[in-house]
Amino acid sequence: MKKVFIITGANRGLGQGFVDVLIKDNNNFVISISRSLSEEQKTYSSDNFYFLKADLSHNIDEKIAVLKALITNETVCFINNASIIEPIDIIENLDDYAIEKTISVNIKSTIQLTKYLLRNFNENKLTFINISSGAANRAISNWSLYCSSKAFIKMFYEVAESEYKQHRFFNIDPGVMDTNMQKSIRNSDFPDVSNFKDLQEEGKLKSPKHVASEILNTVL
Repeated sequence: MKKVFIITGANRGLGQGFVDVLIKDNNNFVISISRSLSEEQKTYSSDNFYFLKADLSHNIDEKIAVLKALITNETVCFINNASIIEPIDIIENLDDYAIEKTISVNIKSTIQLTKYLLRNFNENKLTFINISSGAANRAISNWSLYCSSKAFIKMFYEVAESEYKQHRFFNIDPGVMDTNMQKSIRNSDFPDVSNFKDLQEEGKLKSPKHVASEILNTVL
């Protein structure tokens, strides 16, 4: 029986790393929930890969209804990977659009997907992996939206674990990786930016694919 993996933000960074690792096993069926595909993902067979085009900054309830047609009694693993860090700015400069977008992508879409899976596939064996961050536990100046949204979902999954003891829930901090998000951080102006520039210069950024493999080996 195939195992189903649902991954948000699967077209780049750590999300793409998860797909690269999982797609090698024909017993895995990967569902990518993203706005686009990487060039390599465009070549994947529909036998073990499905692209659900969705913008997580908008309501996704209607989009994810297709999951009922894709999942039967398989083991399901939801990897909550997608998140945005912008805007990196002090609180008084945050505009309403940025606030709404961060809440939709980093919080609301996760709640919608988690709720959908628990409501419709509660009899399946479910695993939920939240890709968290050190920012969920530490206040970083100019990162108010990112830090608070990461802390929100971390607690949300801790509560979910207390309510659904038959399923597995994980909050995992993957560390600092060589991704577009890191490039965005290094190009921003905030008090701790030099620390992130130093990590790149010292070669301390981890490969997303290697991190994905480590996480999967630990959890599954």
